[in-house]
Amino acid sequence: MIAISRKDKLVSVAVMGEFTLDDYREFEQQMLAVLPEAGSVDVLMDLRDMLSYTLDVAWEEIRFSRSHTDDFGKIAIVTDEQWMIWIAWLSRLFVRADLRVFDEDTLALEWLTGQAVEAIETAEGSHSTLIAASELAQHLSDPNWIIFDCRHDLADADAGEHGYSDSHIPRARFAQLDRNLAGMKNGRNGRHPLPHPKDLAAWLSSQSVANTSQVVAYDASGGMFAARLWWLLRWLGHDKVAVLDGGWQAWTKEGYPVTTELPELTPREFNASTQRGAVDVNFVHTHLQQASMRLLDARAPDRFAGKNETLDPVGGHIPGALNRFFKNNLDEQGRFKPADVLKREFQEMLGSGSPGQIVHQCGSGVTACHNLLAMEIAGLSGSRLYPGSWSEWCSDPRRPIVRK
Repeated sequence: MIAISRKDKLVSVAVMGEFTLDDYREFEQQMLAVLPEAGSVDVLMDLRDMLSYTLDVAWEEIRFSRSHTDDFGKIAIVTDEQWMIWIAWLSRLFVRADLRVFDEDTLALEWLTGQAVEAIETAEGSHSTLIAASELAQHLSDPNWIIFDCRHDLADADAGEHGYSDSHIPRARFAQLDRNLAGMKNGRNGRHPLPHPKDLAAWLSSQSVANTSQVVAYDASGGMFAARLWWLLRWLGHDKVAVLDGGWQAWTKEGYPVTTELPELTPREFNASTQRGAVDVNFVHTHLQQASMRLLDARAPDRFAGKNETLDPVGGHIPGALNRFFKNNLDEQGRFKPADVLKREFQEMLGSGSPGQIVHQCGSGVTACHNLLAMEIAGLSGSRLYPGSWSEWCSDPRRPIVRK
């Protein structure tokens, strides 16, 4: 599997699982579309999640790269020792490019851009984690601020939409978890598989979201559903998205306006650039019990232990997983704990491991996003999501499980 995104003259390529001939052809097709417009590009190639590759890719790549030797400037390879053999191939293929190897993507990005990563942030004044009700209230009339009502009930799929019809924040659109924030299920990919990036981008465009929009998501469940939209937008390369701290309850308790009126929707152009940030079931299975991956399960402790399972046909958890119930990220008022408190709690739980080793999961890839958001608030960036989570894992009886 391959994920390709582009920002100006920088092309990011993340390889996950097996790198196949079809993946290479997708890379070639996108490069052929980009090069006439960009002239030349730099490439960030992340091989850390690659498990294997097919030899015929190399022969195909020779023909492509030799005809475009002058079109690649800097090439940064992020990898571990396992795939160092690829570097020799790449140096022969991109013979005129300045090719360097890194073990961290932040260092690679700094070399490619010539800027410290701290300087490559979202626009000044934008919100990328949380927003208070008082701040949102000041932007209700701003057409570039797009609000989504993400209220949902896993036991009643229509409850959120009924609540939205009764009243919602002015100008809020409704985002239905199963319909808008998840893809097609096949019985083996979990209860809420990721939507196809193109489908998600098209829906966002229809909801008036543009690449310049500030998006705000809220729910009535402590952020557990709003965090899913937060993560999905970041997965598409859109960092200007925040969760309303305290959600619907905070908004109504503080006396801000609500309405039953539906917003006017004017389609806008939203260009997605899928980012590295998700791993698949093969990655999790291959890295079980390895120090390079630490699983964090966001479900309630009883479900983690295999008790009181009401959503999935099998109870238990993935071997080696730790349990961090997502509600532990909140205070008694239903707001996120302060950043320093969250940082201390996650560090005490995870020890000396780096955020990049953390893979979040839950029952179906929803509440895991809450833990991802909490780590981002804490300044612990770089963790990833296993979207299929327990509901995908337990769909195959050959996969190991733990009950205790």
